[in-house]
Amino acid sequence: MTTDYLTARPAVPGAGGRHAARSPISPVLTYGAALVLIAVLALLHRMWVAQVFLVILLLVIPGALLLRALRVPGVAVASSPVYVPAASLAVLLASGLLVDVAGPLAGVSQPLRVVPSLVGTEVACAALLAASARAPAWTAIPWGSLNRGSAWLAWPLFLPVLAGAGALRLNHGHGPGLALAAICACAAVLVWAMAAAPRLSEVTLGLVLYSIALAMMWSFSLRGELVYGFDISTEYYDMNSTLQAGIWHFAHPGDAYGAMLSITILPGQLHALAGVSGLLVLKLLYPAINALFPVAIFGLGRRILSRRWAFAAPAFIIIQSTFSQEMPALARQEIALIFFIAMFAALFDPGLARLPRWAMVSVFGLGMVVSHYSTTYFAAGLLVPMLSLPWVVPRLRNIRSVSAGVAVAFVVCLVGATIWYGTVTRSAGNVAQFVHEAAADGFDFLPNRTTGSSLLVSYLDGNTQATLSAARYQQLVDQYYERRRPFVHALPDSAQAQFELQGVAAPAAAVHLSYVHGAISLVGVLVTQMAYLLAGLSAVLATLRRKTSQAARQLALMSAGSLVLLGLIRLSGTIANAYNQERAFVQAMAIVSVTLCWGLQGAAAWLRRRSAVLVIAAILALAVIFVNMSGLANAVLGGGTATNLADSGEDFERFYMTAPELASAAWLGRQVRPGELVYADRYAALRLTAMTGLVQGVLADITPQTLDRHAWVYASQTNVTDHSARTDFQNETVVYAFPIGFLEANFDTVYTDGSSEVFHR
Repeated sequence: MTTDYLTARPAVPGAGGRHAARSPISPVLTYGAALVLIAVLALLHRMWVAQVFLVILLLVIPGALLLRALRVPGVAVASSPVYVPAASLAVLLASGLLVDVAGPLAGVSQPLRVVPSLVGTEVACAALLAASARAPAWTAIPWGSLNRGSAWLAWPLFLPVLAGAGALRLNHGHGPGLALAAICACAAVLVWAMAAAPRLSEVTLGLVLYSIALAMMWSFSLRGELVYGFDISTEYYDMNSTLQAGIWHFAHPGDAYGAMLSITILPGQLHALAGVSGLLVLKLLYPAINALFPVAIFGLGRRILSRRWAFAAPAFIIIQSTFSQEMPALARQEIALIFFIAMFAALFDPGLARLPRWAMVSVFGLGMVVSHYSTTYFAAGLLVPMLSLPWVVPRLRNIRSVSAGVAVAFVVCLVGATIWYGTVTRSAGNVAQFVHEAAADGFDFLPNRTTGSSLLVSYLDGNTQATLSAARYQQLVDQYYERRRPFVHALPDSAQAQFELQGVAAPAAAVHLSYVHGAISLVGVLVTQMAYLLAGLSAVLATLRRKTSQAARQLALMSAGSLVLLGLIRLSGTIANAYNQERAFVQAMAIVSVTLCWGLQGAAAWLRRRSAVLVIAAILALAVIFVNMSGLANAVLGGGTATNLADSGEDFERFYMTAPELASAAWLGRQVRPGELVYADRYAALRLTAMTGLVQGVLADITPQTLDRHAWVYASQTNVTDHSARTDFQNETVVYAFPIGFLEANFDTVYTDGSSEVFHR
């Protein structure tokens, strides 16, 4: 029988704990040998076998050394395995930043190369090894116990392998069969694990969560010739620029992306040390790191939940498209979420003494600060209820014991963000923009609410973008350019009737059994909203109930704050524009899902013999949401299918990048001179951004009367072959016929490869 080390607690210091016998020689030799192995393999990192071992070593050894140096009990690390990779990422960030700063002072113009990065990492790890040389025996991580029986327990890892193979087959035009099989296998394993959770070890449940999460993310991230998604196109360009330059610079005024070390220094370190290409770091490695996020939530939940309900908490997150589809497109948040969950796990870890807790919270908090700005802002907002309410509500006084740690976390987030985004990188333009929009628009309550619609329907629709007809768009955009962009000079014949914009429908397969399709979608929405309601009730009950454990009450307070923030984002157009609600959902549900399952566990205990009904209902709810959110429903019944299961459709046209498109985008980037206008719609802009970094100054309105006569126009495969264009205008989406006739009549085709083109005069 496998021991459940995820919930094992360290011995009480003093009773075989702090005064236990020390054995410094063996750990020093072991970790010293590991550092030597890293150095040797780094010099051989062109071999793929060396790359695999290097990635594993770099994500384990630096973190293990840091945790020993901080005197973190080994059994506490075993109960929260996310501490190790999170600490390793912190060491890599710190050593990379130190080398980046010190390198030029020592005459090294490109410090983010193999030798400087290796020296910096080895020196940092050697310092940690020296600091941990006399660490007590109870700081040793029980690696052997964790590995017991792991060979056969690793069978769930076939899921991401299957999903990756399915994505690659789709890339080569072999159809979605294998990709569909992978998603179906994920659904089957998820249902089985939820049903059998009481009989399964925690190692197995953790591996199931990791494997399903990674499979779902790889099914998206491995699609296309380049990266998949919107934000990651800019992240890829910033990362690639850093890798080519071999150095990162502090000053990034108005450039929030370039100021994040998660997409500059960290990929530079992984590329230099492990030899992994920058593209594979974003497509393959970052999702593999982020897949630890649900495993960490499982460990957090096990502090107050049984195995089944602790498994259900992260399962509710990974079955959402907001996790599997959004996270692989947000590289900086993939890393930030690991620091986020590690910080909160340390904050509420009963196995940590005060000083190690504060040190870990500070390390992980600073890692989060330099990795992603909005994750940091959201985390700070979650800490406010924990700081304030225990001093206001008498019943909550018993959790003041964690207030010092919460205060440390809050100060680290607030002060760290102020210094890093303000003083150091000067990249805090997003904060100024939010303040300006809030002053101009106020709360902007449900901005997309239509006349006659109820508040409930408007709330369920959320702050999703409304659609705009092509004719109305042409009228509004013409007026906008006349007022706001007088520097654009249209051609004389642009107003001719033959060139009027025509609307087209977004591509989607015909829906079969529409009533079944609609029912699945409706049930998915209702179950999700019901989960919010139940989580809110559970948070109130856990906070006010006298017999609630201290850990459950702490998480309930956090959940209440999370739900308030999610509600504000859904109701306010101003806040939603500042922080995407889908991204906030993943972050908030890390805490909320645990409180939700605490309430469900209590309900199951109250039902006693009828608890099986609740368990079956929960399993069915997870299955329905998964079928709806994973794309299985659309793949079988029709509708807009996501890129992980299709080689056509709206999502495919936006995010799937082909080699010819990337070549034409790179060619245009070499031709454009400063001050020249470039046009590209929402389809094409991602290709330009990824290959050229052109973001500011690219105009998205490709209409006859808004095209400048001397502009460059970049057309993607969707524009050229499907004659479709898309843009977002004043928070409304427009899909219209690409004006190919006007362009061919008035512009020269200066580049073409059959699937993408560039127009210029």
